[in-house]
Amino acid sequence: MKVVFAPEAERDLLAAVEFLSGRNSAAAVRLYTNVADIVGRLAEGDFEGPEQRLRSGAIVRSWPVTPYRIYYLREEATLRIIRIYHQARRPITR
Repeated sequence: MKVVFAPEAERDLLAAVEFLSGRNSAAAVRLYTNVADIVGRLAEGDFEGPEQRLRSGAIVRSWPVTPYRIYYLREEATLRIIRIYHQARRPITR
């Protein structure tokens, strides 16, 4: 399955890794590796997260990569990563 990152998801991941690298480079690498692993497993269909409704009204699924959450859509042949969002921030769901 093809994986496509929305521009917001790319920015989310880049910002998280940059933030961590200034404080703990090993944690930044670990976060990036964990996100890549989970995205790969989601693309393989190893598991499916619960459905959630975004404030925009869109229905997506999500999966935790503590302290972040990956929001995604599974389309016919594409896994679309919508956001990679820190769980302590204001929720993007209703």
